[in-house]
Amino acid sequence: MAMKKHILLALLEDKPGVLNRMASVFRRRGFNIESVNVIETDVGISKLPHLTRVTIVVAGSANKLELVRKQLEKIVDVVKVSDITAEDKV
Repeated sequence: MAMKKHILLALLEDKPGVLNRMASVFRRRGFNIESVNVIETDVGISKLPHLTRVTIVVAGSANKLELVRKQLEKIVDVVKVSDITAEDKV
């Protein structure tokens, strides 16, 4: 399996400890996070007014990364996780 860099975009509730729980999922699966960017968004959903956007760059196979993405979505405070590797960035 080819190791390729992937870019994951996650929206999560702005609460303490969420980023730590996300990083633990990568650690348990043996991934090394190459880059993390965290920013508070002004995109609000009526029930979740305070969201944080996390962009994570990680190298690994697409199959293993899909398992990690699904596990991240199971975290209660995570709203959505998308693999945006193939999408236009601009």
